[in-house]
Parts: sequence; C-alpha cells; structure tokens
Amino acid sequence: MPDVFTNVVKPTHICNISCRYCYNEDTRAPIMTRETLVKVIEQTFAVPCSGPQRTRYDFIWHGGEPLVPGLSFYKDVIDLQHRHANGRRFENTMQTNGLLINDDWATFFKANRFNVSISIDGPKHLNDQTRIDLRGRGTFDRVSRSLEILRRCKVPFGVCVVITRANESFVDDIYDFLVAERLPFNVIPLTLSGSAKTSFDELGLDAEEYASPWITMFDRWFDSRSGDYIYCSDFAFKTKAILSGRPADCIGQVNCSRHHVSTDPDGYVYPCATLSGNAEWRYGNIHETALPDLLSSTVAQYALGREIDPQCATCKWQHVCHGGCMQRAFKFTGDHNRRDYYCPSLFRMYEHVENRLRNDGSLTIAPAPHSILSET
Repeated sequence: MPDVFTNVVKPTHICNISCRYCYNEDTRAPIMTRETLVKVIEQTFAVPCSGPQRTRYDFIWHGGEPLVPGLSFYKDVIDLQHRHANGRRFENTMQTNGLLINDDWATFFKANRFNVSISIDGPKHLNDQTRIDLRGRGTFDRVSRSLEILRRCKVPFGVCVVITRANESFVDDIYDFLVAERLPFNVIPLTLSGSAKTSFDELGLDAEEYASPWITMFDRWFDSRSGDYIYCSDFAFKTKAILSGRPADCIGQVNCSRHHVSTDPDGYVYPCATLSGNAEWRYGNIHETALPDLLSSTVAQYALGREIDPQCATCKWQHVCHGGCMQRAFKFTGDHNRRDYYCPSLFRMYEHVENRLRNDGSLTIAPAPHSILSET
C-alpha cells in the first residue's frame, strides 16, 4: 500500500439518526473545540515520514454525524490543513449519513476536493428497515435528495452498504439499485458494538453466513460488462490482494495501527474509530502528549503487538489476511489477538475470488510468500 498516514477524526459522537445496527457506543456528546481541531491538524502532520517523503496524509471525518459541527468548522479545517501541510499531500473524506447535505455543503465539497461517502442500504424498502431517524422514520427519501444535490454539483461520491439478515436475500436487488443509480459502493458486515449489541441476534450474520451474500454480489460485479458495472472497493481490494499476493486494505494488514489512528472530540487517540470510548485502548490525549509520542505509548505498542492466531499461522490466506480485522476480533471476543469473527467468511471469499480469477485464465495470481508468517 502507499505510504499513507490516516487519522479518522470524530468531531462529535452526536448523530441525527438512530440506525438499528450503529457501531458507536460512545455516549459523550461534545463537539470538537477549535483548540482541539488545531491540535488534530497540527499533530497529524507532525507524524514523521517512514520513507524519504510520506505519500499522503488522509483525514477521514467520521462520527456520530460529522456534519453536525457545521460548515464553518470544515472551512477552518481547510485553512488549518494548508497552514500545517508545508506542501505535503493530504486528502479529506467525509463519511456521512447525508441528511444534512445541501447546496452549500456540496459546493464546499467540490471546491475542496472532498471524497464523500454516504451510507445507504439499497432501495427504499430495504434501507428503511434499519436506517431510521430519531423518530423511527426511514431515511431513504432524504438521503436520495442529498445524492441528487451532490450529482447536480458534480461532487464525486460513493456509498456504503451494510449487509444484514434483513437484506441478505435481496443483494441482487441492491446491486441492481446501485447500478441503476450509478453508485460506487463499499460493502461491510455488522460489528458487535453499540446498537448492534441488542440487534445482532436479529440482524447479524453468523461467522460463515456473511460470505454467501458477499459472493453473490461479487459474482454480479465480476461478470458485469460496461452497462452494469459499478465500482466496489471491497471487491476490488480483495481481487487486488489475490493478484498481488499482498493485502490491499486495512483489514488485511499485518497491523493497521502502524499507519492509522482515530481521534475523538476531546482529543483522545485510539488505534481505530470503532474503539473510540474504550478507555483501555486510549493512547493518550493530544493536548497532553504529541501524537508522534502517543504512537510509541504502552497502549500503542500493545496494539502493534497483535499475535498470530494459531489457526491463522497455517491458513492458506494468511499472507493477504493476517487474521482479519483487529477491532472486530476485539469486539466479538474481547481479545485483539484472536482472529476476526468473520474469518470463516473471509476464507470462503478469498477462495472464491481465487477460483474466479483462475477460471478467467487471463490473469496471473501471485504465489504466497515462502514463509507464510512473513509480514506483508
């Protein structure tokens, strides 16, 4: 992967909707102060380069709902980034539910080259089962209006789709919807966290079940032609991993926390946005300790020291998977050293991608490293 340092910044945990599976379990409700924002920008750029020159610094604005702090907050973000970047490349990504987007937001995103990702779980009858507002009303119509605003203002954007038991049987409908609406997408499963703790028995898929709807959608994507093709990052990443013999996303990295942190509204730093609010995973606070020093803290070293699960050590796909997502391992088992809860599905998915590529006959698949325990 390119030499990128990513800070997933959560300027607030406040949200204007109440998804039935929301992973966020931090109930604190501050909005990041300007003092903290200055520290976040300044300290992110203070993280040293691991090579002659770091390729890029990525800021992913997350939440809660990251648009809640308002447009002036992000105008300040841009000013501060230009002030502290010193010519280094940076990118901004907004992960939003989309309900607050209007022409002013869209104009700002376009002018400042924000990447925008909006959560939507397919057509109205599927989305509105799980993505609901604080009064229990579906959000599809309002999100659709926001998508139209972004299109009209020519803002590039994609969507994030969560596969649950409520929509697993309708993934063909979801894919048809995404193609018809020309929506590049990512696809993810539930994490046992936040609201999903109480809804998981109803909405969550078993460790091996997630692979089936994923494979159905992957085959639609893999077999598509120009008229029905739409980009999917997860499908592309896993295909790239098989072809290159190296992980292509954070989930497959030996340890994603080497180049990835998350900062909460009060300036506390964690290895992952999903772990925000878990005191045992706090590296410390950027008001008290510089971010480069926090990356050497006891907790940071603990995160970096993830052990290899014995089953992973002999797995065919260890070189591109490395035990899967660390935070999912922790959320489901209480131990980040364990393998990802969805490991059985991940194995099926990698096997399926490999088989499709081999059957295609026109692509060369990279062999696994000589040592299956090698760090990739």
